[in-house]
Amino acid sequence: MASPTRILLIDDDAVDRASVRRALKKSGLKHVLSEAPDGTTGLRLAQAGAFDCVLLDYRLPDVDTFELLASLLALPGEGHAVLMLTGEADEALAFRLMRAGALDYLAKADATPSSLARAIRYADARRGFQVQLDEARREAEAKSLELDTLNRQKTLLFSIIAHDLRNPFQALLGLSEVLSKAVAAKDHASIERRAKGINDAATQAYALLESLFSWASLQMDTLTVSITNVDLDLAATEVVRGASEAASDKGLVLVTDCAGLHVSAQRDMIATVLRNLVSNAVKFTLPGGTVTVAARRTEAGVEVSVTDTGVGMPPGKLGDLFRLDRRTTTNGTAGERGSGLGLLLCRDLVERQGSTLTVTSIIDLGTTFRFELPAATVLGTAASATASNS
Repeated sequence: MASPTRILLIDDDAVDRASVRRALKKSGLKHVLSEAPDGTTGLRLAQAGAFDCVLLDYRLPDVDTFELLASLLALPGEGHAVLMLTGEADEALAFRLMRAGALDYLAKADATPSSLARAIRYADARRGFQVQLDEARREAEAKSLELDTLNRQKTLLFSIIAHDLRNPFQALLGLSEVLSKAVAAKDHASIERRAKGINDAATQAYALLESLFSWASLQMDTLTVSITNVDLDLAATEVVRGASEAASDKGLVLVTDCAGLHVSAQRDMIATVLRNLVSNAVKFTLPGGTVTVAARRTEAGVEVSVTDTGVGMPPGKLGDLFRLDRRTTTNGTAGERGSGLGLLLCRDLVERQGSTLTVTSIIDLGTTFRFELPAATVLGTAASATASNS
């Protein structure tokens, strides 16, 4: 059984309201009518209740009609079907009101039971169509944004394959050719030097492939997040151990300060984030500098940070670090190259675990990346605390 049409009549003329009331009663339209003698009362009623249609008099003494119309249309929900009633037959005025959002315009002299009921039904139907149209537009915009993002990801992928991944393989080919000549000439110093170059190029290519595969898995939503208790001190120590050779070559000091802190997180994701952030810090820190992986308790959980005493970044660059459409690469202090993919991967991995990766930086003083994770309960610690309290 169809619900009655909920109608709000806003008109300062009591005679006109009675005329509309009679016309609706005779029309056979199943309805519930609420009346307001002025615009202020009408807006208050519209704000307090849900109406399918508003019959709005054009000339109200207490409000500007166009402002009231805008307020009615701006109310939350699916919006009201507003039908203008006027004693004037002015086509220019009708056009202005329709452009302002009114769905129909009816002269009071023409408001017979049948014409009024028909106008209300048509206005309500148009309102429903507009709601569907707006929803379709929002869906189309969302799809367009999704396609745009996918297109940027495709462009990024091709860029990495065409440029960043090609460079280390070109180095491998060139160095291997030189190495073969050095072997033939029994030039041991050259062999050692070229072998190290091949190892460096292979390491760079492998690291890039690892980041690329992880990032691609995230975009395809194939990575599963299994939350476990992660010992931050152990994770940080392993990451620092892996970066120690690169840091040693640049004369850097690596420090961890995470003792006794555990978080609820996906261990491999945390390790990947820390590994990329530490590698990035080593890359942009001058000889004699320090890179620190630290953690501290906060009210919300545990804050994890990677801080370096490196070259820092200007404020204008910070906003573009995590933007896919503005991916840039900067050589490190020793000429190290990168793909610009590591920080995007870190951001996505941190967000996948419900947190946000933030960054602060000061030129010539260094950079700090931070994210926060829920603290994990350590059974041994909890048992000790219970024993000491008893």
